[in-house]
Amino acid sequence: MMDISNPSVRERMAGAAKRIGRLKRIDRAAVGLITLGGVGVIVAVLGILVFIAAQAVPLFTPATLSLSEHLDLRRPSAAKGAHALPVFGADEYRKYLYTVESDGHVAFYRYDTGVSARQLPIPGLGDATITASSKSLLGNYVAAGTSDGRVLLVQLRFTPQYEGQTMSDVDIELRDRGRVDVDAQKRPIRDVSYLEQDGQQFVAALVTEREIACWWTDAEAKPWRASVSVPAPERVTAVRLGRNGALVAGTDRGNVYHWIPQPEMQLTDVSPVGGGAVTAIEWVLGGKSWVAGTEDGSLTGWFRVPVGAGNAQAMVHAHTYRRQSSAVVAIAMSGRERSFATAGRDGAIVLRHFTSERVLAEVSVGEAPHALLITPKADSLLAARGNLVDRFAIVNPHPETSWKVLFGKVWYENYPKSEYVWQSTGGTDDVEAKFSVVPLVFGTIKGTIYAMLFAIPLSVLGALYTSQFVHPAIRSKIKPTVEIMAALPSVVIGFLAGLYLASVVEQHLVALGVLIVIAPLFGTAGVLAWRLLPRRILARLRPGSELAVIIPMLLTSVWVAYLVGPLFEKWVFAGDARFWLKAALGVTYDQRNCLVVGLAMGFAVIPIIFTISEDAFSTVPSNLTAASLALGASRWQTAVRVVLPTASPGIFSAVMVGFGRAVGETMIVLMATGNTPLMDWSLFNGMRTLAANIAVEIPESPQGGTLYRTLFLTASLLFVLTFMVNTVAEVIRQRLRDRYKAV
Repeated sequence: MMDISNPSVRERMAGAAKRIGRLKRIDRAAVGLITLGGVGVIVAVLGILVFIAAQAVPLFTPATLSLSEHLDLRRPSAAKGAHALPVFGADEYRKYLYTVESDGHVAFYRYDTGVSARQLPIPGLGDATITASSKSLLGNYVAAGTSDGRVLLVQLRFTPQYEGQTMSDVDIELRDRGRVDVDAQKRPIRDVSYLEQDGQQFVAALVTEREIACWWTDAEAKPWRASVSVPAPERVTAVRLGRNGALVAGTDRGNVYHWIPQPEMQLTDVSPVGGGAVTAIEWVLGGKSWVAGTEDGSLTGWFRVPVGAGNAQAMVHAHTYRRQSSAVVAIAMSGRERSFATAGRDGAIVLRHFTSERVLAEVSVGEAPHALLITPKADSLLAARGNLVDRFAIVNPHPETSWKVLFGKVWYENYPKSEYVWQSTGGTDDVEAKFSVVPLVFGTIKGTIYAMLFAIPLSVLGALYTSQFVHPAIRSKIKPTVEIMAALPSVVIGFLAGLYLASVVEQHLVALGVLIVIAPLFGTAGVLAWRLLPRRILARLRPGSELAVIIPMLLTSVWVAYLVGPLFEKWVFAGDARFWLKAALGVTYDQRNCLVVGLAMGFAVIPIIFTISEDAFSTVPSNLTAASLALGASRWQTAVRVVLPTASPGIFSAVMVGFGRAVGETMIVLMATGNTPLMDWSLFNGMRTLAANIAVEIPESPQGGTLYRTLFLTASLLFVLTFMVNTVAEVIRQRLRDRYKAV
């Protein structure tokens, strides 16, 4: 027994106690540090998610309309009985408002105060009066219909004046664009519309309840005339001109007639918008789509789409908007994007978006305005009620987006039906932005599936063979070699896939298909050939030497596929497999397609799955394999029925890690596919993934813009998708582990 009374013993015990205490403190510090690190990682990841989500949330915030000014527009020198017509405009510098007066003047008022600034006469009026007028959405083109059947055309030009670096004022110029005698009978113009496009002029004037007089010039400036009418007893309530002179006329029976000059005015469509008389109608930015409001407050959006074969087109009812609380009396379109405002007879004004169908904001001015205006920069909304004008400031950052736009089908211009479409930018500003993320999610899943179909069999079965059948000396060389593959940068793999592999696959498409079929057969034949060798020879060779037979057989399969492929293509596909795919199956072959991406991305994923799977196979207890072999099972039976089930949790983890690697892959997909956001399972088409889309669209996304925030939304989706996959994978892995832990 230890004598604790001995000083040396007590000293040793005290020293041991100090060491134990120091070790406990170190252990507690290490536990605390590790815990802190783990919590820090979780907080950092959650912080990233919160930041990404916070950048995407403003996509769904509503717009605001706030009253900023209440103006009283009065022209001191107005002639007796003169009154403002429903033409209301503003310059883009927000210096002046203008109205067209019935006495033939364009009156200008200060934008901020409403004080009368100047009046400019419309040239050529003479003794007539102005009975109707209209203003173009872009360009400040004004048409004034007279009491003697003429239309006076002018354009207002605003030129900024500077004092040093500061803009002091705007110079106003009224340019004469001509006078048109649209009605030979000199009947008063009831409604008028004017469009100037690519050097051509188009005028439409309502001269009776049913008759519309049309005048336009062609590309050679040759004038044309025509007269169109609606059948009795319908009466025209509004006329408007769109792109290339397309004319729409709403009637009191709820129909909208559509004509186009070819070169004569040809009636193409009669659209029953319903809801009683058409009380307001306007073309959307771009002049391809129009919105009609009716007596009962209904609002619908229409455009022409291709139908059937050839160039046939038909007008379709593409959008339905929330009903106004009373009859629609005015519609104002934005010249910057596809927002528009509608006013009801009860004074309610609603800001909407044509494509997303969102109600962005609502206000009320108490009584029906006779004119609405969204200013050129879409930062203000003006409602005119006689001489009174209410000006509302608009904050409308992301009108194009809604849950339906992002995740549902939307009917876009020039599309025959509702589609999931991603097209963030167009050739011109009037092209609809299309922000459906569904094709991106689809492309991510599609590319990942094809990559995993290529990678999982090779990597898992290769790992099983390496761990269970190959000699340890050979295994020690195979595993590091495969792991080195993981060090190859993905940009290099994508570069080789896009510039080299894609062209090789295109040239030898059939040969590749033949190789996929015969390679396993030749590999199996190599195994059978090895087993047919005499036992005395097999006894002298160490395990793993069968590769000396299997590898040459696999190389032979490549050579055979190279020889047989062209012959097979000639016999079966008439010499051109790509043409046959298009003619027989309607499948288009893109050079950079999912087949190339699957091969390239599969090559990048194989090392990860192989390494983790091989570790899982190698850690299966040797007593299990020994017991199986002792009971008479073959090496292959042991591998399949004992080793594979036991290692299944590790294999599943390997597959999920590889899946996550494939989901987040950017450069390979970016360089090896056409980045076309298609929703097609075809192996020979491209796709666009969430990660690749972020890389592609970054240069086009101004900070804080709709595209910018939509990219953050896609990043959030990618984050959530990866999180869900990993969570499900962990649950399944734990269940597999619990199932086989007793084996």
